[in-house]
Amino acid sequence: MNQIYNQSLVIVPAFNEEGSVGSVVSGVRELGLNILVVDDHSTDLTKEEALDHGALVLGLASQLGSWGAIQTGLRYALKNGYSYGVTMDADGQHPPESLPALLCPDILRSFDVIIGSCPERVSPLRKIAWKWFRHISSTKFQDPTSGLRAYNRPAMKLMLDKKAYMFDYQDMGVLLLLKKHGFRIKEIPVEMLPRKIGHSRVFNSWFNVCKYMAVTSSLSACKFRQKCKRRV
Repeated sequence: MNQIYNQSLVIVPAFNEEGSVGSVVSGVRELGLNILVVDDHSTDLTKEEALDHGALVLGLASQLGSWGAIQTGLRYALKNGYSYGVTMDADGQHPPESLPALLCPDILRSFDVIIGSCPERVSPLRKIAWKWFRHISSTKFQDPTSGLRAYNRPAMKLMLDKKAYMFDYQDMGVLLLLKKHGFRIKEIPVEMLPRKIGHSRVFNSWFNVCKYMAVTSSLSACKFRQKCKRRV
């Protein structure tokens, strides 16, 4: 396990998370894992808190959003020779104690992407979105919006392909791209906690959820059209 930990980089995108990022960093470091916080041009003390608790920090000159920050971290992981990139949120929802389950050697040998899944955490708005995504994409992912994921090097490289730059979040669009290219994806059950501060930037109103579902649905529709063209 120590060898896998040495080959792994935990990537935490963070925007204005000064109240929670420090405890996230401390928890990851206690496990002996390397951690990179990508500060998405925060206006608070997120960067200082992450540094004070021992994280490596990359500060973005402009706000790229969650997915752009994750891609920055994945690019760093590949450039610095890491075999696995593990993404987790900065708001305290993902207990660091869940990371060993994602980095289990037997699972990593059999799959390219591991998702920490916790369907029980869903709000009514999120539940509606998930059900719709499963319907239009013909997939069975139980927690398609989970930000707790482990990628191997080939999967990380795909996440930096030009096709991956259309996304805003690490969600169904990313999973569809991985499936299209034949990557093996495994969901494993983990515990998730309520966020310490703030609320979801997507699942906090009907307007935002409808907008989010429309964008993600268009990606699924593109995937369906591509399938039809190949059959013809």
